[in-house]
Amino acid sequence: MSVLSVQAVAKRFGERLVFSEVSFRLAQADRVGLVGPNGVGKTTLLRLAAGQSTPDAGNVALARGTRVGFLEQELLADAEGTVEEHARGAAEHLRELEAELRALEPGLASGDAALLERYADAQHHFEHAGGYDFEASLGRVLGGLGLDALRAREVRTLSGGERTRLGLARLLLDDPDLLLLDEPTNHLDVAALEWLERFLIEQTSTILCSSHDRWFLDRVTSRTLSFERGTVVEYRGGYSRYARQRAERDAALEKAGAKQSQEIARTEEFIRRYGAGQRSKEARGRAKKLARVERIEAPERAVRHGWRLEAAHLAGDTVIETTPLAVGYTGPLVRSGALRVGRDARVAVVGPNGAGKTTLVRTLVGDLAPLEGYVSSAPTARVAFLAQAQSELTGDETVIDAMRASAAMDEQQAREHLARFLFRGDDVFKSVGVLSGGERSRLALARLAARHANLLVLDEPTNHLDLLAREQLESVLTEFEGALLFVSHDRYFIDKLATEIWPIEAGVLKRFEGNWTGLQRLRASGVELAMPDFTAAGGTGARGPVPARGPLARRTLPVPRSPASRRPAGTGPGHPRLASDSPRRATPGGRSTARASAVRRIDGMRALEARIEAMELQLRQLAGKVEQIAQQGNYLETRRVSEEYASLERDLRTLYEEWTGGTDQAAREKKDE
Repeated sequence: MSVLSVQAVAKRFGERLVFSEVSFRLAQADRVGLVGPNGVGKTTLLRLAAGQSTPDAGNVALARGTRVGFLEQELLADAEGTVEEHARGAAEHLRELEAELRALEPGLASGDAALLERYADAQHHFEHAGGYDFEASLGRVLGGLGLDALRAREVRTLSGGERTRLGLARLLLDDPDLLLLDEPTNHLDVAALEWLERFLIEQTSTILCSSHDRWFLDRVTSRTLSFERGTVVEYRGGYSRYARQRAERDAALEKAGAKQSQEIARTEEFIRRYGAGQRSKEARGRAKKLARVERIEAPERAVRHGWRLEAAHLAGDTVIETTPLAVGYTGPLVRSGALRVGRDARVAVVGPNGAGKTTLVRTLVGDLAPLEGYVSSAPTARVAFLAQAQSELTGDETVIDAMRASAAMDEQQAREHLARFLFRGDDVFKSVGVLSGGERSRLALARLAARHANLLVLDEPTNHLDLLAREQLESVLTEFEGALLFVSHDRYFIDKLATEIWPIEAGVLKRFEGNWTGLQRLRASGVELAMPDFTAAGGTGARGPVPARGPLARRTLPVPRSPASRRPAGTGPGHPRLASDSPRRATPGGRSTARASAVRRIDGMRALEARIEAMELQLRQLAGKVEQIAQQGNYLETRRVSEEYASLERDLRTLYEEWTGGTDQAAREKKDE
């Protein structure tokens, strides 16, 4: 029996035909994935199935009594009450069934067969809907989605990601017969993703799910509906089986199409040659047959990005090396043993939301100073950092201006570069503030590609990218010859790229050599990852940080403040005490030696002041250079200039002390006179 039947459905928006001739059926307990590029109509089709929109052609039918639950990407905008109150709202239908049971109970003693049957039926529905174990389900769902600690929070105070998780929790607790899920894995960390997969697999609900999470689709779905040429094609299996079948189908179509084209060309040549000769009758017959031939269409080819990443030269085998670290802000979020990122490393940092993954990578690239320990980089290391929030891509700046601000390009070079990321024509004059999530990600990747780096640091690089864009990004990163350090919840992406995984568990960073499949196999065997050594040479102990050894032993320094704020009060070349350049007069008694000494001291002070002024100018220039480099995103270069700044600052402090000592000596001599 079909729970959902979609027959020859079409949908238009104005003059634009979104899709047509879409047909499929979902039976009880079917779990079906819905895939396709952004903008092809996946959300529109889900809204049609949910009854929130009507088709322009065709028919959508639900089995009688089917309860539908629809998870949209944007929801809970006007929800009131606390998290727990909103989640408990899912029990409304249970309360109705319970009220029906209570109303029937007084008449059970009469022995009326019809009444007993009604009560048994209501009790069956109450039990089947989870009425007797709702409290246990509430705790399980809120805990699994990371909402248990937020029970008392007002819904209006939640972040967008927390609202999405609460909407999903409410939907799962409502236990509908048909689950329609639009990107359910957004804002979920790996632990919540794995919990959701287990929960859905255990349920008997029918599921139609649109998602870009390939690992999730492989685990949960058994059929795949793919948007192709404005309609939907069905494949057996989850995402990986779908991808293989589609590749085989496209290859077969391409081969058959090429063979047919050759045959058509031979037939057309025959018709041209013999159309007016003795064989004209045969030629006309062949022409009629040719007109009836159904042409094989070539496989649909999506527009592909035409870009690649060139790695800058790196002298040596190590990009970044550390002693044992503690990273965070007011207190440690993450502790680790000694870490190393080699020249060809592929490191994935994984862990729950809020575990400190972004804080760790920002510390490793020099954007934050470690609370304990040291981070060192190779002299020729060059980093390109793709931040998750992409906060710099906001406002009224145009796409082409944002591109030129990140790299030295003229307008034509910027246009050609952006075209490889599908920004063509007037698209380059769009304001970055109105870009979609996927467009903003493409622009961020375009800016990243323009930087000649040998270390790429990526924070959730697959966010907002559709399946094709994710696969193309994987292909580009696979060919990149530099080092790769990335934070991601995309397990398919991790499995394909990572050769080393750094899981953060309970505030401790551990290490595993291998990909995601290998880590899962290890965990399934019950083996725990080894704890790191926090007391290794160059590490931290009870007395605080211990200096690292070797040529890379340099502590990460923050971007310096203005040198003007560092000058000792009451000193410096501009201070009034430096205004007088005239030597002291000789006193009676023939103190020519003292006078000569004073002259030499004044000359020395003038030279010292000149050195101070020159060094202050150099520090101001370095401070400007740090800000310029930081705007370009080259954090490792920022750190090197900061270290040079700190060295000059120490030398300047020594000169200040020397100058202050000289002025004090002059004051004592004047007093003695």
